[in-house]
Amino acid sequence: MLVGESRPFRLVDQNGRTQHDVSWTISNPAALQAEKNDELIVTAKQPGIFRISAQSENGAAEATVKVVAGTSLPQGALKWSSPEVGGCTVKEVKPAAPSANGIDVYALTQCGDGQYVEAYTADGIQVWRRKISGGSGSAPLPKAVPASRAAPASPNPTVANPLNLNSTSICDSLSLGTGQSKVRELLEGRKLSFSDDSPQGRVWLVEESGTQCKLWFNDKSVLAKKRKIFITE
Repeated sequence: MLVGESRPFRLVDQNGRTQHDVSWTISNPAALQAEKNDELIVTAKQPGIFRISAQSENGAAEATVKVVAGTSLPQGALKWSSPEVGGCTVKEVKPAAPSANGIDVYALTQCGDGQYVEAYTADGIQVWRRKISGGSGSAPLPKAVPASRAAPASPNPTVANPLNLNSTSICDSLSLGTGQSKVRELLEGRKLSFSDDSPQGRVWLVEESGTQCKLWFNDKSVLAKKRKIFITE
């Protein structure tokens, strides 16, 4: 975010449903001015990296916000990212058909029990998440749906070509528990660059075409967590 910008945040369940009676906590309330309700609106007042925590009777979640000074974000800067649901892998992201309903992109995820489509606004708000297939075959994404905060009764006809589920990033290829040296070999084999995001060298950020892959290693130099991040223009 830029200083002076405002952004919305929601706490949603695994199906993308907005939670109610949410308790919000901000690491530095003076830096992020907040309007608290079921949807949190924050306005950035100063540069820095801050944490937002949300708690409801059904669970909790956190988000990290980086605020920078200036009139525009650097070219190629990450605007937002969404953590993957446990046991699921994001396979493809497609832009929504032009619409005033607020949905900007659809993400297709492959989970153990089938495929899901997630709908996001341009600010990274998840509007809904819906299961579309019980198998592992390729499935198309829906086109933009009427303005709504809930999932449609059924997927709408497609406006894009079927997704290529064989298209994978390094995040899809790596398994948790892989040693750091092995990960380095795989990155070098694919000619992928990465940067260390922590003083201990335990957080790597791998640059790919249109995506970034963030890798967390534990104190035994074993991959403990990974996240694929999609970069928007």
